[in-house]
Amino acid sequence: MVLLKLIKNWKLFASLFIIFGPAQYIILTAVAMLFYAGGTMIDPLSPGYYFWGNFFSDLGRVIALSGAPNVVSFTIFTITATLLSLSFIPFAFVISSYFKSDKKQYLVARIGSLICLTSIIFLIASILTPWDVFDRMHLMFANLFNITGVLGIVFFTIAVLYNKDYPNLYGFVYIALLIIAVIYTIVLISIPKSITVDGLIIQASMQKFSQYSFLLCFLIQGYGAWKLQKYKISI
Repeated sequence: MVLLKLIKNWKLFASLFIIFGPAQYIILTAVAMLFYAGGTMIDPLSPGYYFWGNFFSDLGRVIALSGAPNVVSFTIFTITATLLSLSFIPFAFVISSYFKSDKKQYLVARIGSLICLTSIIFLIASILTPWDVFDRMHLMFANLFNITGVLGIVFFTIAVLYNKDYPNLYGFVYIALLIIAVIYTIVLISIPKSITVDGLIIQASMQKFSQYSFLLCFLIQGYGAWKLQKYKISI
């Protein structure tokens, strides 16, 4: 009975899943930080996880930057990041369905969905290639995820802003995320390639700001999609 309800209301499930994905990631990465085996790129002797000096990908290392095994943190991070990735899949399918009333908007949203599905593949690939083991491959997948993710969001933004039934607020949330992504990219390009203490803190801090903004954006998008779906069910 429950399974039939989920199948019938799969769009509602997709909206709730995209709320669950970022929420559990925020909580469980905080737990993973408690178990990180220590070290930063500048100071291998740094104890534990330094919030302003370690990256999220450090949590997914098999061996921490201190040289110690990072099994607990690695396991928690891999599971929570994979769940986050999977939560985007049903949402990518459902988002375009809100724009079926207009052929052009529907096409734009469909293109955005396809790009985002590609982005999710790159995200999962970056999770399954810890950067202490696969280094360049991990970085390549992470960069491809960022590029395709931003491009997909551009298409979603256009679809939302030009749809009279979808509140513009959610389009503005996407725009805010895009602005943050551009600022983050400019900061990364501007910082000298040689790693300094200040440079590391700026990069790690900007990554936190960018990633938490990304998570908040999709918590809001999931809530918006859930409200629209609940409204459709009620009428």
